[in-house]
Amino acid sequence: MPSASRPRRSAFERAYTIVVLVKGFDGAVELIAGLVLLLAPDSTAEVLFSIADELAEGPSMLRQTLAQSVESAGGGVATAATPFAVFLLVHGVVKLVTVTALLRRAIAWYPWAMGALAVLLVAQLVDVVRSPAAGGWVLAAFDVAVLVLVAWEYRRLRRELRDERAAAEPARAPDPTGAR
Repeated sequence: MPSASRPRRSAFERAYTIVVLVKGFDGAVELIAGLVLLLAPDSTAEVLFSIADELAEGPSMLRQTLAQSVESAGGGVATAATPFAVFLLVHGVVKLVTVTALLRRAIAWYPWAMGALAVLLVAQLVDVVRSPAAGGWVLAAFDVAVLVLVAWEYRRLRRELRDERAAAEPARAPDPTGAR
């Protein structure tokens, strides 16, 4: 039940918060995966190969496709664990800092956050163009949606701030002496 002192949040504000929280969860998963990969690259590759083997046992085309993707990831981990771990750590930290600023509605951070999200989107698009995968395109589309929502929220917050400042300024009456 909403409090009488707090106005009810709009559907946009609720959707915005949910999308930003999902982005934060994504950042937390990347951060944790980066740490695990940095600390135990061989074990990580073994786990991925084991998962790929289990998926490959199923007859469905989806399972086979997933098995190939997981096996490819395992191969990538086995050959380039440290750069991939650093990539995940940087992505995770950038996303978590960005999400924190967005949830706090720290308007001064919005341009930085949109820039960071745009750079991450470009990285995602480069990756999906090099290695086309349906999941990559879905993540890229989600990144575009996040960026659009953040830009929209930034414009809304700036408009609110401008309106509050205008309302706070006292009405200026003309000076009868003509002085400025």
